Amino acid sequence: MPHVTLQDVADRAGVHRSTVALALRDHPRIPAATRTRLRALATQLGYRQNPLVAALMRSRRSGKAVKHVTMAFVTNYPTREGWRPVHHDRPDYFPGAVERARDFGYKLEHFWLGEPGMTPARFSAILRARGIHGVIVGRLPPARPALELEWPHFSCVALGMTLRSPLLHHVTENHFATAWQAMQRCHERGYRRVGFVFAEANDSPRVGDRWLGAFLAQQSLFPRADRLPPCPAVPADEASFRAWFERVRPDALLANHARPVLAWLERMGRRVPRDVGLIDLAGDHPERDYAGVYADPAALGALAIETLVGLMQRNETGVPRDQHEILLTGEWRDGATLPPRG
Repeated sequence: MPHVTLQDVADRAGVHRSTVALALRDHPRIPAATRTRLRALATQLGYRQNPLVAALMRSRRSGKAVKHVTMAFVTNYPTREGWRPVHHDRPDYFPGAVERARDFGYKLEHFWLGEPGMTPARFSAILRARGIHGVIVGRLPPARPALELEWPHFSCVALGMTLRSPLLHHVTENHFATAWQAMQRCHERGYRRVGFVFAEANDSPRVGDRWLGAFLAQQSLFPRADRLPPCPAVPADEASFRAWFERVRPDALLANHARPVLAWLERMGRRVPRDVGLIDLAGDHPERDYAGVYADPAALGALAIETLVGLMQRNETGVPRDQHEILLTGEWRDGATLPPRG
């Protein structure tokens, strides 16, 4: 459907464009009956005000420069700061998003949906009253995969894959490419029996499906004798991991998180990398010197802002009919856990 402009509404109503603009602002210069008629016609035609144009017009009318058009960074953890890395072990997209928003002349501000007495309707009203039309949905906790908002009023992008309802445009790591590259690195370095283990619960099952899919696809290229089944427990505990490891005897492991696996192997008397190589698929902590693929969270935050700015400029709001997924492929980082085999 073509984008409906203010001029389209004016042409259909048989009035001047400025009359429609004043009516939509509920200006008293326009008779009440005319305002009602023009607002109803604009709604019928599907007209939506472009927030960027609206900000510029407010600036012209007031004579005050609008330095920042604010965007919302929305979180829904049980506590206000629960989404920040000091409280969990996941990457922080916010600083990169703030910097990129500033490049475009925006201010990115954090909003917490857990405020006492907050409801979706009230939150939506707060954003609209402040002239905020762009929303970034941050990572959500595992127990809260859905989010309610009056979506038709906002342009929206989700970070990561933790939001499962509604399905918005989202920006995330290329998880399939991560596991695919990890398997190739294992093979290049002389590892032939590569296993796969979910060492911790996955906060987004779709991520695990992509890792596992790439692992199985690469396994199909290995000689039949070297194709290992993944650890069946999801997530594994120490006992299930030990039983699987002793049965399949891998010489390298892909793990969604490396730290638990390192502890289990140590208690089993197995050393990394002397006895078994290890790749950390999450790749969130390059400072730990694990081999893996690192997707810079600052780059992901910036990419989310770029996507949102595009939606706002095109005045695309609400839950999209055709969801777009923007993937950032990370870079391989060597680590002490996967040296070439001698």
